[in-house]
Amino acid sequence: MVIETEFATAERLSSEEVVKQSREIYSLPFVRDFLDAVPNMALVLNEYRQIVFANSAFRDFVGYEEQDIDLSCLKTNYLGERPGEAVGCIRSHLTEGGCGTTVFCQTCGAVRSIINSQKLNKLDIQECRMLCGEEENPLDLRIWSRPLEVNGVKYTVFSVMDISNEKRRKALERIFFHDVLNTAGGVKGLADLLNETELDDSEIRGVAGMLSESSDQLIEEISAQRMLSAAESGDLKINTQPIDSIEIINRVIRQFHSHNIAKGKDLLLNDESEKFNFNSDPVLLRRVLINLIKNALEAIAKGQVVTLNSFVKSDSVYFTVHNAIFIPEEIQRQIFTRSFSTKGSGRGLGTYSIKLITEKYLHGNVSFVSTTETGTVFTLRYPKTIGSTC
Repeated sequence: MVIETEFATAERLSSEEVVKQSREIYSLPFVRDFLDAVPNMALVLNEYRQIVFANSAFRDFVGYEEQDIDLSCLKTNYLGERPGEAVGCIRSHLTEGGCGTTVFCQTCGAVRSIINSQKLNKLDIQECRMLCGEEENPLDLRIWSRPLEVNGVKYTVFSVMDISNEKRRKALERIFFHDVLNTAGGVKGLADLLNETELDDSEIRGVAGMLSESSDQLIEEISAQRMLSAAESGDLKINTQPIDSIEIINRVIRQFHSHNIAKGKDLLLNDESEKFNFNSDPVLLRRVLINLIKNALEAIAKGQVVTLNSFVKSDSVYFTVHNAIFIPEEIQRQIFTRSFSTKGSGRGLGTYSIKLITEKYLHGNVSFVSTTETGTVFTLRYPKTIGSTC
């Protein structure tokens, strides 16, 4: 029976054939000892991307002891599995074909690296992002795939380095400097205006007010980076307070009045927005809304509109952010992945932080719908009181 696939081949060798190949690799002491000696995780894969050897670094990572390759049943063994299945990628079980056969795998650097190496018979280096385990923990990985031939049979040496900390640090640094420099530039411009221009008292008060708002924004940007670091490490503390839905939306809208990305664009509150009170952390909620609005404003052109809305349904409260731009499907599949961004290397913590803060700390969830007809709507759902079921 042919198993359907959205990308790479779904076929596999039988358990007996995998054991035979594994014995052959294990019989090569130099290869085995060499791969066990390197600090990076390394696998030997057959032509169907199945594991026939895993070095000690990989076994430690996935929590396996050295396997007895004489076992005829591999159901509890990493042998015969594909890399995503062995590390617990949540997408590796979405289809019957497993790792490499889902629509998400079309953009996965791991399987693309293997396929390129097999086709071109040379080293191929890629980066990939996997979501693993029940908590969908993100893994940023750098992959090296290199062809290996043993007794006329072609294999792939698949080497892995966890670069999650590297990617996170670079993204945090780039976002921090980008956003802080933009805001600091606004503060400097307003200060120069006060210093170099003859203004009457009312104009001075107006500029002073904008200067105060820009200073607040600068502090908020610095706090946001500290908040994200704390959220990832599990050290973020929540401070629950009563919140007025319309008041918090209007406060966020005011923050964008002097923001560069809002120039020539409209940020509006839907006339049908409902006013209600609920209990949550206003600082964290503002950060989530700010990130969603930033993304929406960056997506649209001058003259276009971002619309905010709020409403209550049953025991949950909702906030939505809408713009008229359609998100391509290949981007939709990675939208909440850490470090993924359409804005260039080192960006891409905005939507990731939205999901992280919303689900881990505010006990809610975030979703989106994007169509060519209606554009894109991101929806935040929260309980009326933190601690209740949303």
